[in-house]
Amino acid sequence: MITRVRQYGKKEPSRDAHKIYVVCEGSSDEPAYFGFFEGLSSNLNVIPIPSEKGNTDPVKLAEMATSCFDKNTGRYRLDYSQGDRVWFVIDTDTWEDEGKIAVLREYCKSKNTEVRRVVTKSYQAWNVAQSKPSFEIWLYYHFYSEAPVAEEAENAVSFKKFVNDKITGGFNYEKDPVNLKVAIANAKANYAVDETGALSPYVTEVFLLGREIYGFVAGELAKLYNKLR
Repeated sequence: MITRVRQYGKKEPSRDAHKIYVVCEGSSDEPAYFGFFEGLSSNLNVIPIPSEKGNTDPVKLAEMATSCFDKNTGRYRLDYSQGDRVWFVIDTDTWEDEGKIAVLREYCKSKNTEVRRVVTKSYQAWNVAQSKPSFEIWLYYHFYSEAPVAEEAENAVSFKKFVNDKITGGFNYEKDPVNLKVAIANAKANYAVDETGALSPYVTEVFLLGREIYGFVAGELAKLYNKLR
């Protein structure tokens, strides 16, 4: 197998590279996925931040972000004048019923209000990309244009296993993210919300983050796609 690592060495981001910090609910799959784009283009700096100590619920992730980006003690620095962004990538799980996703969205809303006070450029610096039921639906759309058949997915041991079984050999984080453009189109086409505004089943907002990444790496992905395939 030709891997992205062997085929394409990482590029050092330029001083004015666009920074995207991805705060992940998971500690392995999500960081592995977004790590694919690290160093792919000198114009983009993607920094995955995995969850810590099993604290994966949205409220805990907000608390972790507050610590990570603290101006005095945080290990990361946000430069709003350069358009830096933060994306929380979360599953639905029971968090929606418990009201914790709403808390995270309000947290982002309050942070964006703060941003508007310090920079003249108005933009959404803090964002949430929710998936229902889980991040694996985003991986699924790298290969499938139609939403899963509900009965088939519900009869699986877990949705993660369902997706792994649908993708021959399981999702390969070394090369399958090269299908980003396809995943964006498929996820967008299947995006829907119910009458309350909640995500419908087998829907993901990660395509919004995907579009932001793709805008910086489209050319490199096209070259890499030809080499990997």
